[in-house]
Amino acid sequence: MAGVRIVDLGLVAGKILSFWSFIDQQLLCAYMTFNNTPQAESLGLPNTGGLLFRASSGNRGSSMFYDKPATTIDDQVALMSERGMAGDEALMCRWLETVGYYRLSAYWLPFELPASPGQTRTKIFRPGTIFETIVDIYVFDRKLRLLVMEGIERIEIALRSRWTNRLTLAHGAHAHLDVSAFESGYDHISLLSALATRAKDSKEVFVEHYRQKYADPFMPPLWVMTELMTFGELSRWFALTKDLKVKSAVAKDLGLPSREVLEGTLQLLSYIRNICAHHGRLWNRQTVKRLPNIKRFRQDLVVIETTTDQGTQAQPANFIYNALVVLIHMLRRQSADTSFAQRVAALVKTRTAHQLRAMGFPADWENRPCWSV
Repeated sequence: MAGVRIVDLGLVAGKILSFWSFIDQQLLCAYMTFNNTPQAESLGLPNTGGLLFRASSGNRGSSMFYDKPATTIDDQVALMSERGMAGDEALMCRWLETVGYYRLSAYWLPFELPASPGQTRTKIFRPGTIFETIVDIYVFDRKLRLLVMEGIERIEIALRSRWTNRLTLAHGAHAHLDVSAFESGYDHISLLSALATRAKDSKEVFVEHYRQKYADPFMPPLWVMTELMTFGELSRWFALTKDLKVKSAVAKDLGLPSREVLEGTLQLLSYIRNICAHHGRLWNRQTVKRLPNIKRFRQDLVVIETTTDQGTQAQPANFIYNALVVLIHMLRRQSADTSFAQRVAALVKTRTAHQLRAMGFPADWENRPCWSV
């Protein structure tokens, strides 16, 4: 691989060890140590049987100790009924046993009476709230997650293929080892180190075949290694790529106007994918990350005025609706006859107008181009 600067693993390891040594010295935010009970009690902490947990000074804003006891399923049903939840108690018991009170509480939160100023929540249900409604929303959310996960999976695989092909044609089969192909600094070293560890420990047939047949370079080619990357890692590798021609071409491959828009979109989709992968609530969630303002999709997106340090800006609303819009456009770029939009539309039509608003759907969503095709 003449002319390509391959990463020196010894240098990588040294830098990583130095980096984590620094972090270890600095991170005093929380630590755990084994100690005897008298020492724990001397700090005013509960008797832990010898295990002492100590928080940092940065966490001393609250002096409360959590002392809520665990409750039985029957107690939970009684508490829900006392707070105004109606419904089949046998159904309540089954769902509380198999799904859990805490998880379900995220779905009945919108049905609680509004909190007073200074109050977090009332925990009292609006009159007429029935448990079957909560179950219905929960099941809908699960179906929505499965659809969104399917769409993101297809985009992830397309990104792997497009980026790998274009980058290796431009920088060689082992482009990921080429320091000059990526932004310098700890980010590339960190990603490469994680990938090297995964390749070393992998039992995948295609990785073991490479190890048995080839000694140099030490790591398989990029088209093998991308199969071991998570979506989040893949999006970070893409962001660190120096070759702007490659990045711009991949953006167009995926139906987006620029590399900057693709980077921002991948951040949002990676965030949503993690919610889906961990079975989190999706339907009425406001996402931490926003979709970039994609002008070519302006007839489909919901854009709102937001206040930032730079003043008032028009930005896409951070609800699942806009993520669905960009998924539809990206999937149509990969397959013009995809049924994704129709299947999402059929599912969301089962929701009330209020629930659609909670997902960011505009009143005229069905007439907007991406849904009416």
